[in-house]
Amino acid sequence: MSDVVEMHLKLLFDLDNLIADTEEPSYKKMGFQLEEEASLVLIRKRNELLQQLPKEIAQIYEILKKRYRQAIAPVESEFCLGCFQKLPTELITRSQNITTCPNCGRILYWRKK
Repeated sequence: MSDVVEMHLKLLFDLDNLIADTEEPSYKKMGFQLEEEASLVLIRKRNELLQQLPKEIAQIYEILKKRYRQAIAPVESEFCLGCFQKLPTELITRSQNITTCPNCGRILYWRKK
């Protein structure tokens, strides 16, 4: 996966989590609440990031986002950290390509050491 696409996916993931957190009722009870204008800015930035991704990757991400809270998952020691399953050796050798986990389907990225 190109570094730019990987960076956009990670930023999109972080932004989705931030948006989800601001909508969480328990956060609002504790006093963590964004003004509506700030929420709209977050959503607009999310949509801009999504449009910067290649169309097929954006579609995969959106499908996975509906299924899981975490649409992307890091790989560490040959394990998908989304489902904690060991990945096949063939998949590990293709780590430069956009790859999804054969078990859970999440988009995988390799952590830089």
